[in-house]
Amino acid sequence: MDFTLIGESKMMVKAARDFAEQEIEPITAKVEEEDAIPDDILQKLAKARMLGMMVPKEYGGIGSSALNVILIIEELAKTGSAALLYTMAMNNTVAETIYHWGSEDQRKRFIPPLCDGSNYAAMAFTEPGTGSDPTAITTTAIPDGDYYVLNGTKRFITQGHKKGYGVFYAKDETEKITAFIVDKSSKGYTWSKPWALMGLAGQGLVDVFLKDVKVPKENILGEKGKGFHILLRWIAGERVEQMALMVGMGQACLNESLKFSKERMIRGRPMNAMQGFQWMLAEMHASIEASRWWTYRIASKQDEGGDIQVDSAALKLFVVPTIQEVARKALQIHGSYGYCKDYKIERLYRTIAHAGVTASSTEIQKTLVGSVLARS
Repeated sequence: MDFTLIGESKMMVKAARDFAEQEIEPITAKVEEEDAIPDDILQKLAKARMLGMMVPKEYGGIGSSALNVILIIEELAKTGSAALLYTMAMNNTVAETIYHWGSEDQRKRFIPPLCDGSNYAAMAFTEPGTGSDPTAITTTAIPDGDYYVLNGTKRFITQGHKKGYGVFYAKDETEKITAFIVDKSSKGYTWSKPWALMGLAGQGLVDVFLKDVKVPKENILGEKGKGFHILLRWIAGERVEQMALMVGMGQACLNESLKFSKERMIRGRPMNAMQGFQWMLAEMHASIEASRWWTYRIASKQDEGGDIQVDSAALKLFVVPTIQEVARKALQIHGSYGYCKDYKIERLYRTIAHAGVTASSTEIQKTLVGSVLARS
């Protein structure tokens, strides 16, 4: 398989690189300091044609591919500002989910605002007692005339407090999981203050409290009682995008290490002239390349219409510890400087740590892949 970038993909990578230099790099310090992303970032992403990427043009999208989304995320991730990427990815994945499962009316109503950057998307299944196990959802949805009434608490919801709507999962009256498109301005919809995180500044993770929130029955996404299938498909795509983020940040770790090792002089010689450091750089490069091509492969399989449930879990199982080790080596190369906030590697190291415990933990990936292999 040839992964040489040509045509549209090559142009998108260049556009992403330019966007990163012009719009993201200048605000990274401010985002870290204020723990919030600028209000106009979605509009800028929309103008740069980075929203609605996998949605057809008739709904306001770009009509591109999963692989091109991955390429853009990887490029933007080199800035180390992961929260901006998660916000972008959320709008992209929720729009694509609604397109894939939604009715024509739902597509026309809910997708365009996610593509033009006027609304923030959310995907809500995690709860205080569920973690990575969506089958343990306790949020309820009880029918009441033309509505369903939702009650429950959702945890760690990205941008759950900002204007827009999201896909929320609840157990209906049959005890099956159903997906609902919920307007965040609904009566009874409230939220906590954002969680303070070790990394991911500006991520905007909040708890969402649903108190007798009335959702029209016409807002059921897909078939009633089949929300679990919608969720699993979304999670699989999320894993691949998260791994593209890791690959981009891993590359940034290597870039920073190369720069530092060339400039850092030891007894009159640059650090990178020493074999021990050269070996560390070589190992980092090999790890990143292996992670990159596997991520591209799974994204290509997604574009081909293949089932990526197990593949995406195996991918995450490999990439997360691999790139975390890259970040560790980068910190060692920088020495005490790498522990200083004046150096980019400090932010990268903190941010890369998140992937083993968010968007389903490493242990969940082992269980998923291992159980499938055991049944084969």
